Amino acid sequence: MTANTMLFIRHAQTDYNFQRRLQGSLPVPLNAAGRAQAQSLAVYLVDYGIDAIYTSPMSRALQTAQILAERLGKIPIQDARLGETAFGCLEGKTVAEAAQHFPLAQRYWQSGYLAYRVPGGESRLDVQQRMRAAWDDILRADAANAIAVVSHGSAIGILLRSLFAKLPETSLRNTSITTLSRHSDIWQIAGYGETPHLR
Repeated sequence: MTANTMLFIRHAQTDYNFQRRLQGSLPVPLNAAGRAQAQSLAVYLVDYGIDAIYTSPMSRALQTAQILAERLGKIPIQDARLGETAFGCLEGKTVAEAAQHFPLAQRYWQSGYLAYRVPGGESRLDVQQRMRAAWDDILRADAANAIAVVSHGSAIGILLRSLFAKLPETSLRNTSITTLSRHSDIWQIAGYGETPHLR
């Protein structure tokens, strides 16, 4: 393990984000605001010293990573395990629509039970296992000191809750940066859900 800094970046805005719809595994691209957010993110991180960029291959994350990579002169490495939680029958719906059309699935998902799998989707435990596997492999395989990982709000949150006993209450906004720093073999949260580039 050589990486000392990991930046977990939530993808930039899509129309579904703006409409507050569950995207999950749907291929939703960035909107104009999202592309502007990604550009601002890239400008902010240009002198950060990022050595490698890993990304979910889902369009919204990949587009964010490509904008960042172009500015930093890197080639993003795609890893399907970094993809968003698949919400199955709830995808494409607002919370209100999900509660109307699939009330049991919505209620069971909101219970937070790790093993509950939405019909046609994944459980939190499924996502935790693949995200932890990707985390472990990135740390083993990459000799970079600072690594950026572009992923998704739910997936990042599930990973972090598997690594730390307590997280800040702040939500992970589009293009937010969560910075993990390693001291000896202990990882600490140096910054959570930060968006200084959007001010």
